[in-house]
Amino acid sequence: MAAPGLSGYYGSIFKRSTTAGAVIRTVDGGVLLLRYGTGPWQLPAGVVKAGEDPRTAARRIARETLDPGFDVGRVLAVDYLQGGPGRGDSIAFLFDGGTLATTVAAFTGAGGGFEARFLPAAECRQMLDGVTGKQLAGALLGLELGTTVELVDGVQVPTEAVCPPPLRRMMPPLEDFSAVLEHRERT
Repeated sequence: MAAPGLSGYYGSIFKRSTTAGAVIRTVDGGVLLLRYGTGPWQLPAGVVKAGEDPRTAARRIARETLDPGFDVGRVLAVDYLQGGPGRGDSIAFLFDGGTLATTVAAFTGAGGGFEARFLPAAECRQMLDGVTGKQLAGALLGLELGTTVELVDGVQVPTEAVCPPPLRRMMPPLEDFSAVLEHRERT
């Protein structure tokens, strides 16, 4: 049993989930979207399983979608999603899935488990739900800028360049330090 006052804390920790996905593109600017059955269109993404890190999860999902040898690159965007009442918060990672040299515009998964399409990024944002569309925009911005974009509920967090602090002396300056050295050499 948790100590008084800690039940809310522990309850909030265990309600958080982590998802990971990949932004997979074609050389002509298409972005891969998937649809399972008649569900909504989505990026290749899913829940990070217990004992799995986000990169491994994104790699697993991309391999299930495309090819057993598929890999993912760097993190393009990280989104902290605030759950609100009755729902837990979550964290979403989007990785660079690379660029494929393909002319295939659409395909279905093995056994017809999903439908996949490569669509222009602008069209993808219209087909995705609000937050996922914003996450894709953030990931594409991260790709363009060569950085990782931080999002909260799909909205980019304004950041500034970090400047190193001014150099500080570890010791205060000593007056007549040379005189101290001369005195030491004589003894």
